[in-house]
Amino acid sequence: MTSGGHIQLFIEHTRQIATAQGDIQLALQSMQQWRDAFATALKQNTFDLTGWSTQAKIANQLKQFNHKLTTHVSNWDTEWHTFSAAQSVAEVFHDRVMLLVFGKFNAGKSSLCNLLAECFRSHGQTVQYFHVQNEQIFYTESRLREGATETTAQLQGVCLGEKLILLDTPGLHSGTQENAALTQKFIDSADGVLWLSSATSPGQVQELDALVRELKRHKPLFPVITRSDFVEEDEIDGELCTVLCNKNLEQRALQESDVLMRAQEKLRSMQLDVSLLKSPVSVSTQMAREADMTPQAMNEAGFERLFAALLALIEPALRYKQRKPAEVLLHFLQEHIIEGLRFYLQPDLEHIQQDLKQDQDDLRQLHTDLAEAVWRSVLPELPQLLEQHASKEDIDVVVNSLNKWINVAFEQQLAIQLDAYGLNLDSLSKIEKTEKMQYERIAGMLVHDGLYTILTQQIQQAVKASTSELIEQCQAQLEQSIKHVQTLDETFIDYSAALDQLSQALRVE
Repeated sequence: MTSGGHIQLFIEHTRQIATAQGDIQLALQSMQQWRDAFATALKQNTFDLTGWSTQAKIANQLKQFNHKLTTHVSNWDTEWHTFSAAQSVAEVFHDRVMLLVFGKFNAGKSSLCNLLAECFRSHGQTVQYFHVQNEQIFYTESRLREGATETTAQLQGVCLGEKLILLDTPGLHSGTQENAALTQKFIDSADGVLWLSSATSPGQVQELDALVRELKRHKPLFPVITRSDFVEEDEIDGELCTVLCNKNLEQRALQESDVLMRAQEKLRSMQLDVSLLKSPVSVSTQMAREADMTPQAMNEAGFERLFAALLALIEPALRYKQRKPAEVLLHFLQEHIIEGLRFYLQPDLEHIQQDLKQDQDDLRQLHTDLAEAVWRSVLPELPQLLEQHASKEDIDVVVNSLNKWINVAFEQQLAIQLDAYGLNLDSLSKIEKTEKMQYERIAGMLVHDGLYTILTQQIQQAVKASTSELIEQCQAQLEQSIKHVQTLDETFIDYSAALDQLSQALRVE
């Protein structure tokens, strides 16, 4: 059995692990204050519906947005309870370093866990297997069922010695939605992640997407390429047989370099620091087992390099563990609150902003259309009105009638063209009686040509002034709502930046 250098060093090092929670109370308090302040800011920044018609499309959009915003904020406590449920596992192993074995199905996660357990047992360390069911830990004498987590929603794990835990998970891209959801639920229980990717298709895009999420969380993460072997034909005792062989160092180096390069490209595309990613190591669990896990076999199968890398992973995992309660809260704030708002509300807000700006553009044309429609409604009636009141030369009645007609015409046109706005018609301009407004007598006949000209000019001025007043009211309403959109955007940006500062302060090494 094994007795290699780095393997022995790693096992000895895990025996000396001392876990202690760091001083994170200030960080927790600051993040809770951030959460409360953000909730208050959002609730205080719902759209004011005053000035909008209750039946208007934009009013319904704003009302629905307000409802979604307040509902989202009110659900934070429930979401946090669900999000933090995985800590029940972490609390059981509070004095140990827990590494999550992470990757898509059929990556050899259970096989690797079992082999590492055999290494520890061969060096006189206790090994204890368990599975997680209904968020409870159940210990068992049986080693991990290889492939079991691909067909069930049950997590399994193994305690290596007194200080190290491997948590074997269903594949993120396994055949059942329940398996993938279970893995995500318990990711935050771990202090570090071993990302396993099969050599048959290493570093696929969907795996890298999951990897990026963990790197965003600043959790120590180490990539392992499994099944680093191949089958070749050989002649044994005169018969042609297939033999499993390790990939040579050059082949492994090429594959590790390829995975590293593509992973780094992914990080750059997500604007993440490429130094967060450690160089992969490729291993063959099957080759190590077939050769009885001798020191030479373990070395040739890549496990000396693996244990050297794992040795370097323990310290950052311990540092993460010290701040883990704060990290869990931070992940919730980032992924459920900030990203949740961006996913759930940002598209609605952008749609509202687009509609408001389109309404602004439409107002420019509506200014002309509205004035022309009112003008055409009132002016043709003027000659008959003058004739009707000529006998008494009642200018007051003429002026009052015109003002009434103008108001009615505006009301009718507003119902057609500006029904979204709750406009104030009391401020509309009116025709005022002047001394020049008189009927005239020519050759004993009562005429109103001059009066018609004066009133036509007065109607035109009143309609123009009233139209400008109404359009200004609409413009002010739109500008108020557009400014509110900008205020919400600035609130999102400011609180996101403040949370980034809290995360940087938390992660200062």
